[in-house]
Amino acid sequence: AVDIERDELVFFPIIYWPVREDAPALSPQAAARVTAYMQSGGLIVFDTQDADSAAVRAGQPHPGLIRVLESVDVPSLANMPADHVLTRSFYLLDTYPGRFSGGPVWVEADPDGAARDGTSGVVIGSNDWASAWAVGPDGSALYPVEGNERQRELARRFGVNLAMYALTGNYKADQVHVPALLERLGQ
Repeated sequence: AVDIERDELVFFPIIYWPVREDAPALSPQAAARVTAYMQSGGLIVFDTQDADSAAVRAGQPHPGLIRVLESVDVPSLANMPADHVLTRSFYLLDTYPGRFSGGPVWVEADPDGAARDGTSGVVIGSNDWASAWAVGPDGSALYPVEGNERQRELARRFGVNLAMYALTGNYKADQVHVPALLERLGQ
């Protein structure tokens, strides 16, 4: 586990942060560290793990997420568009399930204006991805998924896409130029 208060965050290209409803607010120092981490190229995946019960809040934001982020400089967010680099950073995906499916996934609304080469420093969802990825010592799944094993496979694929995105940024967005580059290299 990463200790936001003490650990040097720069060594982690991606931080998966499960957020409980009773999550405490960050100290001013921790909030400044989280903001600096995201602005310098790190990716934080906030997972409220409650896609199965989020409707109970009737559209109200997750209380723990609000407390965690209230002092963090989070850019404007938008639902992840179908053409976002995260949908194709390794696997081609049009759904992003975890233990649950159907919860929206939020990313930075205008990453092109960011200092991170057009990548989002934050992903927010509620699908409980880590539970879908978790396996025991014998390799068996630790938690059931809402759907079938295909859902677990898609959750793993989204995890791979998150890791690739954190490590390589938006390089997949530039793939349209590959034929021209290969042609030039051949000359």
